[in-house]
Amino acid sequence: MKTAFIHANVIDVLERKTLIDQTVLTEEGRICAVGPQLDTAGYQIEDLGGKYLSPGFFNMHVHTTVSASTDSNFHAYTPVESTLLALENLASYIRSGVTFVRDVGSYDEIWEIREAVRSGRIAMAPDMQLSGRPICQTGGTTWTMVGYQADGEDECRKAARLMLRSGADWIKLMGTGGIITRGSNPSATQLSVEELRAASEEAHKLGLKSCCHVQNDAGARNAILAGVDCLEHGDILSDETIQMMVDRGVWLDPTLSAAYCIFNRAPEGEFKTKAEKGFKTSLDSFKRAYAAGVPCVLANDCGTQFCYHDEFALELEIAANYCGVNPYEAFTMATVNAAALCGVEKDLGSVTVGKKAHFAVFAQDPIADIKAAQDCCMTVKNGQILWKK
Repeated sequence: MKTAFIHANVIDVLERKTLIDQTVLTEEGRICAVGPQLDTAGYQIEDLGGKYLSPGFFNMHVHTTVSASTDSNFHAYTPVESTLLALENLASYIRSGVTFVRDVGSYDEIWEIREAVRSGRIAMAPDMQLSGRPICQTGGTTWTMVGYQADGEDECRKAARLMLRSGADWIKLMGTGGIITRGSNPSATQLSVEELRAASEEAHKLGLKSCCHVQNDAGARNAILAGVDCLEHGDILSDETIQMMVDRGVWLDPTLSAAYCIFNRAPEGEFKTKAEKGFKTSLDSFKRAYAAGVPCVLANDCGTQFCYHDEFALELEIAANYCGVNPYEAFTMATVNAAALCGVEKDLGSVTVGKKAHFAVFAQDPIADIKAAQDCCMTVKNGQILWKK
């Protein structure tokens, strides 16, 4: 299939500029030319009429088989429930301009769902990388939901091997307490350095990566010492810990909108209190980490309470309006940076000749007003329009 997207204002995340009135030619799912007034003979024409075309977004922290339920009891989902939720959520990602997700904690049905996406059986869905169940200590964060409980180096190593046997692209670890697990304290460390290292090593043996939920500085340092590749949340990071991240090339996925949504939407109680503190400290930690040169990506932790699957672009707004991140930089974190962390930068992350034609299109300029990124009017994956208002 050959399609010409004409009269497009292309957001160039590599040069951090917008190219006005461009034509983007796609063929067999890839970009074959980008430029003004290209010859479109033989191409199906899609006139964008001055709309803004960006690389498709990467949401780097999702829970596809879980709803954003306000039910704090987190009932166990049946396989049918979680599968139906996943189908709904995958479509939500596409409608919000997300063409790639990293799922870091879902029920076991996620493996077959990913394969169905890869084969094309599920078309209305982004590309996916998975961790399977996050590995937590007995009674640790996520144990009431998707967590896989393991204690000691041997159990953690075996848990990682089980996830890898199922097809994990990442190993997800729980290094501290958290907000959504009732009775869990974000100030407490959980898995030890040795436990974290044992599981992380199993991913590295296969050339894969590990990531770790951390909501306090001690837990963050444990994860860094254990050789983890990416910190999730990082609500409290000291300057010393941030320097360790810079020195060792550890990434940060701050999920700023997660605590923001819980704090602003939850009723008074344990979750709201923990989220308020987490949001304030996460803003400060992210600003200092990014300024220091820590490589960053963006995500909204959708599937956790009050964090909805179609609200990824809220993360960009918070990064820009609360943390002073330039909108081009926010788009860079949400596209090409994320592609690099996932190891798919040769195929995805920018509107570049030779890369796959994964696009998000916006009616208004999201660089001039970052909120416009929350109104996706078209999503293209492999050159095919999957969603159009």
